[in-house]
This record gives sequence, structure tokens and C-alpha cells, in this order.
Amino acid sequence: MQIVTRYLVIQDGLSEFLGQVISWLTLAMIGVLMFEIVARYFFNSPTIWAHETGTMLYGGFCILAGVYTLRHQGHVRSEVIWGALPPRVRAGLDVVTFSLALVVLAIFLKLAIAFAADSWAAREFSNKSIWQPPLYPIKTVIPVAVGLLLLQVLAELVRAVLTALGIEYDDPRRAEDEPADPVLAAEALPDQPAESTKPTGKDNA
Repeated sequence: MQIVTRYLVIQDGLSEFLGQVISWLTLAMIGVLMFEIVARYFFNSPTIWAHETGTMLYGGFCILAGVYTLRHQGHVRSEVIWGALPPRVRAGLDVVTFSLALVVLAIFLKLAIAFAADSWAAREFSNKSIWQPPLYPIKTVIPVAVGLLLLQVLAELVRAVLTALGIEYDDPRRAEDEPADPVLAAEALPDQPAESTKPTGKDNA
């Protein structure tokens, strides 16, 4: 199962790297909005580009963040029933869920590629403001995000199938889910200096 472990390490690493990269978009969004606030309310000189720039940054951030969220199992699901089931039963349900997700994402990827290609062919520009930025770059992010999400879903499906079949494998994410051993944590702490038992003058009194 070394091949499976290597594959999961590579795929999880790709999604982790993507999450770390797109996290910087939050600073870009904050910078754009702060610039607009200062320009508008302090210098009475609003920009024509800040609103749409912030919107496109936020849109790209949201659709790309889904890959990182899935890698860390952060999507919402009903834990009341799912969490009470045995691990292999949960894995079986995950097999169904991720299999359906692959089908849906494959269809969505085909549509997203055509959507972005049409935008590039028409050299589509926004008509929401007088700035009129090009839309084909941000629309290209959609099929990219769907493709990356599809890859992570495939990795999750591999995990679910192996677990449902009772096949042992070394999941690199298992170490992240295990709680820290309190005994090992205590041993890792530096030795505390022993308290002095020398009587004070007040005790002698």
C-alpha cells in the first residue's frame, strides 16, 4: 500500500499548498477594500475598480477554498447519525457520496471548460461599471477549481473504499486526527525547578 500512501501524500500536499496560497487573497481583498474606504471617505475620490476587483478576488477565493476545505474534512454534514455509525459503515456512505460527487463534478467540469472557452473566444468584458475589466481570467478559475476539487474527491473516494473493504493502509491524515498523548506531552515539557522547602522567617515566628 506504499503506492496509495504516496498518492495520498501528493494529493493532500497539493490541496494544502493551494490553501496556503489562496489564503493570501484575503489580504489582497482587505487591501482593496481599505484603499476604497480611504479614497472614498477621506479624499472624496472613489475608485472605479475596487468594487469589482474585490468581488472577483472573493469569488476566486471561495471556489478554490473548497479544495482545501475538503482536504481537512471541513464541509458540513450531519454528525448526529453519521458519527454514531461504525467506521466501515461511515466509509460505505462516503463511497456513495464521493462517487456521486465525481459524476456531478465531471459534468460540471465539462460545462465550466466550455463556459470559460466561450468567454475567452468572445474576449468578454464586464458591463457592471465603467472600468469594464476582462472576465475571462476569473471565469478560467472555475474549471481549474472544479478540476482540483475533483482530484481531492478522488483521493477521498480511495480512502473510503479501502476503509469500507477493511483494507489496512497508512493514511497520512491519520496523524492529524489523532489527539496528542498527554503523557508524551508532559514528558516533552522542560523540568520544573523544585520548590524550596526552606522555612521562612515568618514560619519561624
